[in-house]
Amino acid sequence: MPFAAPTVDLEAEYQFWQVYDRVIRPLPGGGFRLAWLVLQTVYRARARYPDDTHKAALSRVLFGNNMTDARAAELEELYALVSRRLAAVAVRAVAPGSTA
Repeated sequence: MPFAAPTVDLEAEYQFWQVYDRVIRPLPGGGFRLAWLVLQTVYRARARYPDDTHKAALSRVLFGNNMTDARAAELEELYALVSRRLAAVAVRAVAPGSTA
C-alpha cells in the first residue's frame, strides 16, 4: 500500500528522536548521531517517493551488497520506527480539532 507522508518538521523530529533515544530506549544503529542520519534518509525517501510500497521504501534505506545482517536489521528497525512515527503524525494531522 502506498504511503502518503505528512509534512515533516525535521527540527521537531530531531527533538522527538533525541528524547526517544534518552528516555524511551537507545536508537539502534550506533547511537543517536548515526541513527539520525538514517532517520533523515527515511524522511527524505518518504517525501520524494510517496507512492512507494513498504518494500520499495525499505529498499531505499537498505543499500549495498556488503551490508551485514546486523546492520540491515538495525536499518529495518529504524525504518519501522519512522513509519510508525509518520503514521501517528498523519493521524493527528487529520484528527478533528487538530491545529496541524
